[in-house]
Amino acid sequence: MTRPLDVHQIDLSTVTTPQQLADRLNELRQGVGLSFAKIEERSKDLAAKNGKTFEKLSASTAHNYAMKCKPFPSERRFVTYLAACAVPPQHIPDWVAARAQVLPDARSAPPGAVRVREARPLRLGLRAPIAFEDVRDESPAYVPRDLDDGLRQALRAAAKGGGFLLLTGRSCVGKTRTLYEAVLDVLPEWWLVHPTSTDAVRELAAAPTPRTVLWLDELQGHLDTADALTAGTVRTLLNAGTVIVGTMWTNAYQARGPAHRREGNSRGDEDSRLLDLAHVFHVAAAFTASENARAQELRHKDRWAQAALDSPDLGFTQVLAAAPDLVDRWEGAPDPYTEHVITAAVDARRLGVHTPVSEEFLRAAVRGYLKDRRGVAPPNWLHTSLDYAKTPLRGVAPALMPCQDEDIEVITGYIAADYLLQRAWETRRTLCPDDVVWQALSEHCHDAEDLQRLAAAADRRMRYAQAAAFHRRLSERGDHGATEALAEALIRHGRTELAIEVLQSAVHADWYPGQERVMARWAGLLAARGRAQEAIDVLGTQGTRQELLRLLVRVGCPDEAVEVAQRWAADGSRGADGYLADLLVELGDEEALRVRASAGHVNSTGRLAELLARRGRRDEAIALYLPYIHTERGAADRVVELLVEEGRVEEALATLRPFVQAGYTNAHAMLAEILHAHGREEEAMSHLRTVVARVPDLDGLLAQLCPREELSVLAATGMWPAVARWTRLLAEQGKLDQALNIVEPLADRGNALATEHLTQLLADHGRLPEALDLLRNVIASGSALSAGRASASALSAWWAPKQLSRLLFEHGLIGELRTEVEAGTEGAAEMLRRLSDGEAEAKATAQPERSRGWILPEYGVC
Repeated sequence: MTRPLDVHQIDLSTVTTPQQLADRLNELRQGVGLSFAKIEERSKDLAAKNGKTFEKLSASTAHNYAMKCKPFPSERRFVTYLAACAVPPQHIPDWVAARAQVLPDARSAPPGAVRVREARPLRLGLRAPIAFEDVRDESPAYVPRDLDDGLRQALRAAAKGGGFLLLTGRSCVGKTRTLYEAVLDVLPEWWLVHPTSTDAVRELAAAPTPRTVLWLDELQGHLDTADALTAGTVRTLLNAGTVIVGTMWTNAYQARGPAHRREGNSRGDEDSRLLDLAHVFHVAAAFTASENARAQELRHKDRWAQAALDSPDLGFTQVLAAAPDLVDRWEGAPDPYTEHVITAAVDARRLGVHTPVSEEFLRAAVRGYLKDRRGVAPPNWLHTSLDYAKTPLRGVAPALMPCQDEDIEVITGYIAADYLLQRAWETRRTLCPDDVVWQALSEHCHDAEDLQRLAAAADRRMRYAQAAAFHRRLSERGDHGATEALAEALIRHGRTELAIEVLQSAVHADWYPGQERVMARWAGLLAARGRAQEAIDVLGTQGTRQELLRLLVRVGCPDEAVEVAQRWAADGSRGADGYLADLLVELGDEEALRVRASAGHVNSTGRLAELLARRGRRDEAIALYLPYIHTERGAADRVVELLVEEGRVEEALATLRPFVQAGYTNAHAMLAEILHAHGREEEAMSHLRTVVARVPDLDGLLAQLCPREELSVLAATGMWPAVARWTRLLAEQGKLDQALNIVEPLADRGNALATEHLTQLLADHGRLPEALDLLRNVIASGSALSAGRASASALSAWWAPKQLSRLLFEHGLIGELRTEVEAGTEGAAEMLRRLSDGEAEAKATAQPERSRGWILPEYGVC
């Protein structure tokens, strides 16, 4: 008699190859105690009863299926095998899905694809390991990493319907090897596409193939191009079921974080959206204790493991990639010329040059490093230095990688090794190259995107003359955005008249996006120099209406401004009505606003209501707003706020409740705030507790209004706003260590909000040096390290540069702020300018009129 089978004991989730499917079929057969002959007998009976669903299987066919899945079973024969093994009907779909997962492709392979198991690791970006003279045709054993299990689980999930997995970390930490081993283990039979260009990625997205892995090692290479990879292309591939895997340096990942999205950087915005699609794993620079233990198990079996373990201070993966040898090669160069040739190439990459640097650049730049050691250079010093720098170390990459022209096979330039760049971020972060180096960069770098990055690097370091040189190169190529940036650099360099000339040429050029903004800037500069009429004439014919009105008011011509605005508003457009209404409010012309409001002009009605409210005539303002509370964004908010100001709280709540019942998030927030402010704290908290589960955006307000005696309980749930408020209160009560014990573990797990909060707590309570050290380490190395403190992932540490600059400003540390300017730290230049101008406090970032937003989400304000 067949033994009953618990089908849940057979794990089908790990089936990714035909052999694994065969193993499960054999496990199934053994679990129910059937011979192959018995399966043949049962299949015959099944086929006799239902020939449309089942088919007779011979014992040898059943044997082939259970041993190697060859030939691969058709779905009908596969279901017959399952039914013969008494698999319950409700579980057969799970088996059919597992079969489909490993079904040999009926379609041809994507162009240039190979099976994952056939891919050559070195071609995928794995670094060649250090060489041993007596070892041939071998490679280092893989030391399993702690993240392997999670990475493999994510790959299996991605294989079911598409997914994007990204490994981040510093250079030479094992990102590519870790990813390769995981993909080989989980998806060995899938096709692997390793594109040479972003165009190749788009071609795959246009005609995606099933069971395909897209390999994007060093993902930043697909983003730092004029024709960069977009989030839309990635979504297309994911929707087609493609598994996308990639690696990326931590610094490159940080550079594309939310800061760039909020600054309105269109390229940064697109990169950020793309990275939002990825499941990110961080590969630490150093082995953990458990990883070291696994490496020790290989010491006597693997020469590479032994060599790495014999140099514990240098890093296991770094030793295998000869990274310490590269540093020695650079820092121990035989003469200053050779050292500075390597330094110049490294600094060029550090400042934003991604293309190879030429010999001409290196020859010119070295003078900026020699300084007082200049003299008669040795004969052929450049060629001697390059011969040294391009010599491979222990069979691995050299300090400077020569790049050849594919057609004529001559060296066209050099790129500094990744690990040397990583080293420079740590040891040269605050060193700004000499003017001679900047000049060499402006004369010998020709790639447009390199020039853009160099201009930004110079601007952050307050090297405005150098920034202007890069912008000028771009402007001469027709880049109008660079023309605007050139003018700003010239203004900061004190050459405003030249900036006016530059902008004037842009103003009179053929139309391009952003031209109106340039016109406004140019007109403002002219007006400031007494050339107002010239500016008015240009804005009147080419500029924006709003800028012309502002300029007319600014130069003392309000009547003319009103006349112009009235002409524009006569066409009935709401935008023109808004311009005129704003102008009338600025002039305080209540009667003119009232006339337009009476004629049904919505913007004028709203502006009149605000003018009346500011004059203390709230009842009149409420009456004007009321007809629009269900149609115009902002009207309901102002009615409620004005009623509360008038002391008519119940009327305000009655006005608000329909919006609460309709589920508007900001209406919930407004209701709770009003209740809390008027002594009904428990009612406010009860309402928030009821809705916060389905409206998570309210957790901040819940934490803000929560009574102190309940705050620790709320913080214990892990709600971040509650944790932040609770730890601030602890610190204010003199319990800083207790607060740090709560926040530090969260920061160590890579919580960016916790890390930022940690630095603020330290700075606010007498431990500023620790906060500054933590921030500098986050910026320099991509991991938060300080004395006695564990490491923390800084993948989302886009906030750290501005936080560091702000703290230095607030504490008046002008010397350290100058150092951060030299390092190009974001925000440092602005803070130094303000500190130099005598400002004593950092101005709070301008907040919106109401932090919770408006009740109605539609755009367009009454």
